[in-house]
Amino acid sequence: MASMGTALKTSMRWLWLTLALLIIGTVILVVIGRQTIAYVDQVREPIEQFLAEQIGQQVDLGKLSGEWPRLVPIIEVDRASIFAIDKTPSFEVTGVRADLDLFNSLLRRTPIWRELAVDSLSLTLVEDERGSWSLKGFGSNGDTDLSLIIDPLTYSRLIRFDDVQTRLEFYSGKTMALNAHNVAMENSQEFHRAELAISLLDDVLPVAEQTLAGSSSSSSPDTSAVEIAEIKGSPAYLLIEGQGDLADIESLSADGYFRFDDFNLSEPVADLIRSLLPELFANLPDFKANAQGEIWLALHPGGSVDFEGNLGVGEVPLNWLADVPPVTDIKTEITGWYTPGSDWGLRLQGFSLGWSDTEIEPLNLVFNQRLGSHWHDFDLSVNHLDLTLVSELLYTTRIAEQKVLDIVDRLQPRGTVDALTLGHNEAGYYASANLQALDIAAWKKAPGVKGLDGYLEIYGSHGLFSLADSDGFEAFFPTVYKEYQSIEKAEGTINFSWDADIKKLTMRSDVMRAELDVGVASFLFSAEQFIPSQGQPPAISLLIGARDLDAKKRNKYLPYRMPETLRTWLETAILDAHVDELGLLIRNDPPRRDKLSQSTQLMVKMSAADINYDPQWTGIRNSSALTLVDDVYTEVEVYSGAVGGTSISSAKVIYDKVGADETAVISVAADIEGDLSAAMKVIAESPLRNRLGALTRWDFGGEMTSQLDLVIPLVAAGTGSILPQYNVSALIDSGSLSIPDGPIRVTEINGQLRFSLDKGLSGEDVRANFWQRPMTAKLYKEDGDQKIAVTGDLLPESLNQLVKFPWQEVIKGVVAVDTLITIPAAETRQREAVSSSASPASASPASASPITLQIKSQLNGVALDLPAPLAKTAEESQELNMMLSFGPEFESLQGRLVGRHSKASQQGEAPQGSADLNFDLRFSGEEMSGAHISYDRAKAEPQPGIVMVSGYLPTADFKLWEPLVGLFQGSESGTKASWTPVFDLRLEQMDLAAVQLRDIQAIASLRDGIIDMDFTTDLADGQLLMSAGDRTDIPVLKLSRLSVPDALLAKSVSESTIDPRQFMALDFSVDRLQMGADEWGSIAFKLRPEISGASFSQIRGDLLGLQPGHFENQPATEFFWGFDGSDYASRLIGPVGIGNIEAFLGSGLNVPKIVDSESGRFVFDLAWQDQPWKISRDNLSGEFQVALEKGSFYRSTGGAGAALKMVSLVNFANWLRRLKLDFSDVTGQNLSYNKLSGTLAFDQGVASFKQPLRMDMPSGRMSMGGEFDLLNEQVDARLVATLPVATNLPWVVALLGGLPAAAGVYVTSKLVEKQVDRLSSISYKLTGSWDDVEVSVDRIFAADLRAEKAKTPNKELKKELKKELKKEQDKELNKGTDTQKGPENDSS
Repeated sequence: MASMGTALKTSMRWLWLTLALLIIGTVILVVIGRQTIAYVDQVREPIEQFLAEQIGQQVDLGKLSGEWPRLVPIIEVDRASIFAIDKTPSFEVTGVRADLDLFNSLLRRTPIWRELAVDSLSLTLVEDERGSWSLKGFGSNGDTDLSLIIDPLTYSRLIRFDDVQTRLEFYSGKTMALNAHNVAMENSQEFHRAELAISLLDDVLPVAEQTLAGSSSSSSPDTSAVEIAEIKGSPAYLLIEGQGDLADIESLSADGYFRFDDFNLSEPVADLIRSLLPELFANLPDFKANAQGEIWLALHPGGSVDFEGNLGVGEVPLNWLADVPPVTDIKTEITGWYTPGSDWGLRLQGFSLGWSDTEIEPLNLVFNQRLGSHWHDFDLSVNHLDLTLVSELLYTTRIAEQKVLDIVDRLQPRGTVDALTLGHNEAGYYASANLQALDIAAWKKAPGVKGLDGYLEIYGSHGLFSLADSDGFEAFFPTVYKEYQSIEKAEGTINFSWDADIKKLTMRSDVMRAELDVGVASFLFSAEQFIPSQGQPPAISLLIGARDLDAKKRNKYLPYRMPETLRTWLETAILDAHVDELGLLIRNDPPRRDKLSQSTQLMVKMSAADINYDPQWTGIRNSSALTLVDDVYTEVEVYSGAVGGTSISSAKVIYDKVGADETAVISVAADIEGDLSAAMKVIAESPLRNRLGALTRWDFGGEMTSQLDLVIPLVAAGTGSILPQYNVSALIDSGSLSIPDGPIRVTEINGQLRFSLDKGLSGEDVRANFWQRPMTAKLYKEDGDQKIAVTGDLLPESLNQLVKFPWQEVIKGVVAVDTLITIPAAETRQREAVSSSASPASASPASASPITLQIKSQLNGVALDLPAPLAKTAEESQELNMMLSFGPEFESLQGRLVGRHSKASQQGEAPQGSADLNFDLRFSGEEMSGAHISYDRAKAEPQPGIVMVSGYLPTADFKLWEPLVGLFQGSESGTKASWTPVFDLRLEQMDLAAVQLRDIQAIASLRDGIIDMDFTTDLADGQLLMSAGDRTDIPVLKLSRLSVPDALLAKSVSESTIDPRQFMALDFSVDRLQMGADEWGSIAFKLRPEISGASFSQIRGDLLGLQPGHFENQPATEFFWGFDGSDYASRLIGPVGIGNIEAFLGSGLNVPKIVDSESGRFVFDLAWQDQPWKISRDNLSGEFQVALEKGSFYRSTGGAGAALKMVSLVNFANWLRRLKLDFSDVTGQNLSYNKLSGTLAFDQGVASFKQPLRMDMPSGRMSMGGEFDLLNEQVDARLVATLPVATNLPWVVALLGGLPAAAGVYVTSKLVEKQVDRLSSISYKLTGSWDDVEVSVDRIFAADLRAEKAKTPNKELKKELKKELKKEQDKELNKGTDTQKGPENDSS
């Protein structure tokens, strides 16, 4: 403890001693300082020299002054400048006032200011290659010392700067000026604080101007760079507080707050963009971007800085070159860092902005830049970009270089860029990005895309594009296709590089896999292009490989640069196929017109392929083939397949251009086997159809094997140096040939056939069966026509193949024939087509010259079983020639059977040399459409729809010719024939219904099995309709005229052996019937033979005034002619109309005029047991009913004939005259009636009125009843007359016993008024002989023959009559006086 106390005392003594010395020294210093500080300016130069030595740079001081009030010395310096080696000021202050901290200055051994005030401070900071900053001229090489500047700032307690201008000189050569106002710094040991306002200045003047400015500042301290530069923008506020030694950055840490409002960031941003991407944005102008926000900073030991905050810009105008809407409402969160000697960077999160009406998704950006010598190394990352928006911004604002704008304009990029990284490092520029839905237009033959997804990476002069698109896109290869190609999926990598020395861009892909609508394919391509191109196209190579493709969509994948003819052929030739393998190589190198630099090669291995190698030939179907294309030359190797219905065992199709004129030619070599019909169908659909004509349209069958060797020029006929060549060889086994639905059929064809254009169809000893008969054929070409000569024989029934007819019943024996088939040459058909105004190219085989089949025979050993004169025995020879024409259907059959005499030549017609049977039959399909068959008549051209048969025959007995009728019956199928047979016949005689007709000329037609004949004969003219084959059909005979001569009539009447049962059934009518010299009128009936006779039904007409069939609603009139082999019977039944009965009585019965009528009706039910014309009064039975309307009876005398007597008996006019009844007021000379009716019955020679004969007159009526003995001519009858009283007074007077006639009128009127009828009746009894009939009054007031017997008038009636007569007499005597009326009660 004692030693410790001793030590403490010693220490205190030394402390006080030291303190005393310091006080003494300070006092001395203050005293000396106060006396010398006023002369400080006198030591300016030594001070300048001292400072220059201390800091190693030139120092220039302005005027110095000082004072030392109390213990604080104050120094004022007008100006102090430090110059760098280039004589430019790196540090300069003006208006400095410093209060010296004497104690700390002694302690630190450097001036430490208690308070330092500076009007302005200008300094220049320079970045070195390491990225470190220092005062200009003060590097890190140790030649300079900044301690004299730094230490006062570090240890001075309070420092103020009114204005601070800082010039930053980056290592890149770029500069930036900062201006600070009201800078206040506080230091308290380790604590430091700074507060200032900052603004950005324009770029400082060029170095030369800065030098002038610096030099002028020395001569004019009031002028500075700050005054030269124009301050833009409002200041920002910065506050920094830190701990540590300001001179030791490694120990210093600080926090800061930076607030800015309306702070213009355009200059540093634009300068940064221009410096980092000068190739793109060298023309980017400065723009105004006033920002607002706040940032918090953190300074870490070592000098690194972190900061974060927010930033906003209200508007960035873009209208410096165009009228473009501004960018507005920029907002972002910002973080950043600064690492000394390394880099600095920014993170902008939620970076949003607005432009026009475009919706822009907020962005996240990260920017990083290296410092110092690596200043050009940077990295910019953006989470996404809208390429459409960026392109539009670039193009409308024109902020990029023109060449960049041109590229943007040509490529028209669209889509989205994700995870974009753009930067620069020691290798050069680099970039990477994920591309979504990218659209790039094709440019300078480089491919274009739409909707592409992938990854892009650029590093220096190299790059790659990794394609991984799973949702489909479209690609456009301008040198290959004219349209975009759809790609469903794709993956692969495209590498590209830029050779700056030769300025060439090269693109090469690795194997890329793509899924297309046709299948999966692999691609490999490369492209090289010099930039600028100097008019040279890029060198393009494309290799495509694929498997399992659908060839239906092949056309859009064919390169358009193929030769047009080849491309067209590939497009049209391959209809369908499955592509097993495909390879396509396209090379397109400059120069453009050098054919050797252009190449297209294609390999396609197909299965199930349908190929139409030429449109005029049947294509190959379902084939397996390999196609090789080398520019123009194309070869298709077919391993299997089918042509039509034939099979291909091997084939090769070659497309090439040959000859001096490079004519496009297809060559085909093939081995084919299969059905003959299928092979002929192939030929029928080829150019050979014009060579074989209608033959190609026939039906074929059987098997064949053939070889094809074809050369087909693909040019119009007659042009080009290459002629077509068609060579076909076929071996036929069991073949067949027939006309479709026609008569010709050849079977069992065996032999070798060959075809060529010059020799046509050729073959020897070809064997076949024709209509089941063996034949031998030879094929050759003659005079351009194809000939087939056939030798053999035919059976008669085989002719049914041509025309249905019982040939075997007519032709007896086997017919030996020589046949020649002629197929006209194509040239002949062409000439005919031209002559018919049809173009040769359009002339079809059907319209050309037909194929003909010529058959010749002498009919040796053949008999013709026909009626004379066509009959022939087997021993006779008769020439037969037939010509069948086919085009290809059976068209015509023409022929001639040579006869032995000619009737026509004897009658003056065109002589034929012999009586020939000529026939010319025309056919359409299976049916005969027209014909002309003539025997011993002139030939004529057949008319469509008409089969004309003309001939001269001795008889028309149809039973003899009935077998020939089948010729005209139409088809067996029952279908209606399309033609109408017409017979133009001249016959010597024909028996018809027991009447023989002569000198017949007939025109007949056969329709639906009915013969319709219009004829003229010696006795009749008319029409006959009768069935040609059905015996049950009833003939119809319609005569317009029938003349029955008296001799024929007498013969028929006298003929007693007529059997009506043998009559032919017939529907008969005659319009004009002449019996001898008399005209009888018309009649029609249906004649039907029966077992007991013949019936004549449905009788109608107008015969002798009688009109049977006149009443439609009543039974028909019928007549029956009976015959049992020995006895005849006749019966007439039914109503008959009549007009004027006078005509019937006069013409039919030769009765003079007795009665007439306007109309009437007879109803017959009469029978007689004899022939129809043998009717008599003794054999007549039955009833006859009469009803007449509107007629008159005429007074007549009797006659000798029974009929006349009978008619006279019923002539009411005669009876009126005889009875002296007066009808003059209503009848005049004749007796008129309104109606006359009655029924007369005949039985055993007696005629009786079954219904009285009643006549209704205008003023009365008469009726007759009773019996008439026809055999003895006796009568027993009654006649009743009902007549007007006034006009028949005589019998009234007689009735009253002699009353005067003058009272007749009055009496009559009174009788009318009373019970007496206005008409009075009287009945007469008629008896006696017809020649002298006795008449007596039977009764009066007998109104009806059916009424009871009338009574005699009673007395009261007589009294009444007398009374009325007396009154009439009194009236006569008292004329002029009033007439008195009769009693009112006179009623009965």
